[in-house]
Formats: sequence, C-alpha cells, structure tokens
Amino acid sequence: MRSLFGVLALVCTSCSPTVFVVDEAGSPIEDAKVVPMSRSFNWPPKVTDEKGSVLVHQDVPTIDYLQVSKMGYFKHPPVNFNLPKPITVVLKK
Repeated sequence: MRSLFGVLALVCTSCSPTVFVVDEAGSPIEDAKVVPMSRSFNWPPKVTDEKGSVLVHQDVPTIDYLQVSKMGYFKHPPVNFNLPKPITVVLKK
C-alpha cells in the first residue's frame, strides 16, 4: 500500500507545471512561447496557460535550455533547464 502512495505521489509530481512565466509585477503571462532546446536540437514550442504555466518534460536528447518569449516583452536570455523545478521566468516590457 505504501508503494502505491509513493507511485501516486511521483506521478502527480511529474504532471506539475515545470515553468512559470510572469511579468515584473509577478502576474502570470498567458500565451508565452517556451521552446525546449538542446545543444543540437529544438523541440516544438509550448505555450503557457492562463496561470503562466507550462509542463516541459525532460527528453532525449537532453533539454539544456529554454527560450522564453512573448510579443510585447524583451527577449529573455536562454534559461538553464537544470535549475530546480518549478522554474520561474520573469519577462520585462
């Protein structure tokens, strides 16, 4: 029974958003584009929801960085995907 709870906790944790995109006031940014990137490959972009969150799974080849952008905001430098999760990215106008 304990192992069932452990597996359930692991599954729930792995489904939590891994990236939050907010503005300088801390308000969530909906429809921000998050592009997972490795040294040689970029995955298709993901888009944040109304809470500014998006789930990015580690994949093969390994994701090294995220490129986060939204029209009307300055381009953010690549974000190290190896930071502790969840990662919060602040976009500036």
